[in-house]
Amino acid sequence: MNNFFDTIVNPYTVDDFFNTYHEKDILHIKRNDEHYYESILTPKEISNYLERQDVFYPSIRIVKNGKEIPNTEYTLKSTPIGHHRKDGIINTDKAFALFNNGATFVVQAGQRYFNNLSHCCLQLSQKFNAPVQANLYITPNKSQGFNPHWDTHDVFVLQISGTKTWHLYGFEKELPTKNQTFVSKDYNKEPVQTIQLSPGDFLYVPRGYVHDAMADDGISSHITIGILSFTWARYFNEIFPQLEEFKTFREAVPFWKGDISDLIKEKTEVLKQKLSELNFDKGIERLNKNHKTAQAQPLHNYFESIRNIDKVTSETKLRLNEGVIYTFVKKNRQTNCNY
Repeated sequence: MNNFFDTIVNPYTVDDFFNTYHEKDILHIKRNDEHYYESILTPKEISNYLERQDVFYPSIRIVKNGKEIPNTEYTLKSTPIGHHRKDGIINTDKAFALFNNGATFVVQAGQRYFNNLSHCCLQLSQKFNAPVQANLYITPNKSQGFNPHWDTHDVFVLQISGTKTWHLYGFEKELPTKNQTFVSKDYNKEPVQTIQLSPGDFLYVPRGYVHDAMADDGISSHITIGILSFTWARYFNEIFPQLEEFKTFREAVPFWKGDISDLIKEKTEVLKQKLSELNFDKGIERLNKNHKTAQAQPLHNYFESIRNIDKVTSETKLRLNEGVIYTFVKKNRQTNCNY
């Protein structure tokens, strides 16, 4: 597959994106090409997934007018699966009844269900060195899933079918984290920009940028790819546990002394001195491990390879699966490689 990042920001370059738009401003690309994303995901693939009888909540959630509909309204209880019984499988009849009444399907973690989309997310994940997720939003005619809100991760929006009108209100807080929530109650600001997305169009919305969207005439489906970037705050959170190696930082905070402001200043000075003794590479290692653990990796012909392993000889040519992150060890030296 071609470089996914280049594809979605075309005719801009990836450097253009990072220099001008990333964490700074929205980017809207109008294409007038309804087939542009067919190599990534098609409406037929979405339809086939929604009609499956083996999907469990919360792989599909249903929302309407800013609120999630309780999953008990569209899931089955005690479904027999072999000798087991499981709750939470999606009842397609009830789910589509809610959809026909104006509710939105949210397919969560689409990178785990659609092969090409999984490859695309993996490419982006390697570029940002952070987990990447893809949610699908399928909204019926003239309906809205969520009220004005911000996301705590950057999003790439790929319009697959139908049209959707986006209202963009600007930043309420620049680059918020998960601990910084958005209060949507009584939000009544006027949008600074209104954009209609058609099939093949692209929209980048940085985290903290308030927005909402409504389907126009007909059913709208789009992919929202979330970039769960590691922040500098997160990086230093991975570093500071090393302070436990120093006795001075294992001492109890003496709240019983009353005013400890002078002691805080003393400890802060010690902290500054100890920073040079911390291993900052460990922070990168911990973030890398989190990234690789969280990101779905598509596998091709894995079972077939196992089935034919007895046929492997010294003359057999081997080929790596595209997109797999793997680790190999040679002469006691460990190397991580991405392909």
